[in-house]
Amino acid sequence: MSKINQLQSVNIRELQGGSKTSVTKSLEKKETGDAKDFGDTIGDFIKAVNDSQKTAAQEVTDIIQGRSQNLHQAMATLEEAKLSFQLMIEIRNKLLESYQELQRMQV
Repeated sequence: MSKINQLQSVNIRELQGGSKTSVTKSLEKKETGDAKDFGDTIGDFIKAVNDSQKTAAQEVTDIIQGRSQNLHQAMATLEEAKLSFQLMIEIRNKLLESYQELQRMQV
């Protein structure tokens, strides 16, 4: 479950700039040097997905080799890793669609 907490740390509202308060907070963070840019946020998200994939693979390996009898936990971790990977793919697809739409715009 700790990997989901890492994924939840990505604040979608902050990325969208949905409110003035989030914009002013991000500007304040930039002034103090604590700001994370979009690339860092996406990089952290990808690392969290990779970590969840590795954890799931390790738990499956432990089940196969007989080091663990907790099949339920392994299946839950595997499903969690699958869902986080699917979310990452969907985010990538949306970013690509946005980029292609920007390319089609006439200046």
